[in-house]
Amino acid sequence: MTAASPHLTRRAALLLLGSGAASACVAGRIGAGPISLAEIVRRNTLARGGAAALDRVKAIAVDIEIIEGGQTLSGHYAANTDGLVRIDIYAGGENVYAEGVDRSGVWRWTGSGAAEPSKATGAANALTNGAENHLFGWHRFSERDHKLALMPPSTIDGITYEVVEVRYSTGHVSYFYIDPTSWLAVRRRDERAYHPDLDQTKKRVESRFFDFVQSDGLVTSRRSVDINLADGSVLSTNRTLARRINPQLSANYFDRNRRASPTW
Repeated sequence: MTAASPHLTRRAALLLLGSGAASACVAGRIGAGPISLAEIVRRNTLARGGAAALDRVKAIAVDIEIIEGGQTLSGHYAANTDGLVRIDIYAGGENVYAEGVDRSGVWRWTGSGAAEPSKATGAANALTNGAENHLFGWHRFSERDHKLALMPPSTIDGITYEVVEVRYSTGHVSYFYIDPTSWLAVRRRDERAYHPDLDQTKKRVESRFFDFVQSDGLVTSRRSVDINLADGSVLSTNRTLARRINPQLSANYFDRNRRASPTW
């Protein structure tokens, strides 16, 4: 595998943060007046399955398909509330790249030799922020030291979205666009190095979330597309093949020195 393979990994961590559908059970906007941040958080939490369903999540495991740069790869993503994260990428059934956060810190493995600490600015942020989005609802972000703020509404393609700024404890800032019917985050915009291990140049990126389904009491997106807002080009397309809540993972699952098989 060429050095291009790391391009496809961090996208997998971030693409899965979308909320879900089931919009029919969520009330539409009441009246024409402004809506508060607290009310948006309440409706978004309900739309994602409710606080109780979100709060029971202690770990997740996801099978993914990533299409980028003419390549189609598969991968396993896992994260837990202890702050541990791991992504394994496969080409033709062979493990060609991995990265994550174990109890010793942020690491990456490039297909041969030993795993090494990741020194790229933004690598840790991408992994840890992605895990926070997977594992916690916005109703708990304050206790996680993330800050939410309500921004002015934004109209895109004829739809007016409520916009929530999320300032993560890492310092990174993302903007989530809330669908006025489902009350779920269907777009995310931020400025970041798309592949920080290879290139620190920042891009303005929009992630769009589609194909929402309900499973295990949670509503999530099964497909996302990352767009370069500078020119409208597609950076990657990502698809969730399977998602497991609170899976049984081995004690050393997140260890950087564990080599992963294509199956769980």
